[in-house]
Amino acid sequence: MMKKRVLIIENDANVRTLLRQFLERSGYLPAEAADGLAGLAQAESWHPHAILLDVWMPGLDRYEVCRRLKANPATQLIPVIVVTGDQDDASNRLAYAAGAMARIVKPFPLAALLTTIQTALAGAER
Repeated sequence: MMKKRVLIIENDANVRTLLRQFLERSGYLPAEAADGLAGLAQAESWHPHAILLDVWMPGLDRYEVCRRLKANPATQLIPVIVVTGDQDDASNRLAYAAGAMARIVKPFPLAALLTTIQTALAGAER
């Protein structure tokens, strides 16, 4: 069975490493991007099955990255899971308005992330 590809777009190297190792142990094939522009390019060329997105940077925040992913025919069907430390309703609305399929708030149990990824992948297959 082919491993599902998951792209991690995260500006914190330690978090990227943690997520990559967890995904590898969970049977996924992860790839990493350190910023939104690199993530957009990687998503278009690598065609992941899902994207974990947590990037705050000047000029191109996670919502803009998500909007661009959803506007691009090559990436628009890839489920995007916003991984965030923001717990307010406004950021929740922004994530879904930008096209995110799911949102998970840090800190979270890794099992909850795994369930969120599995649910997003199952939804994308329908």
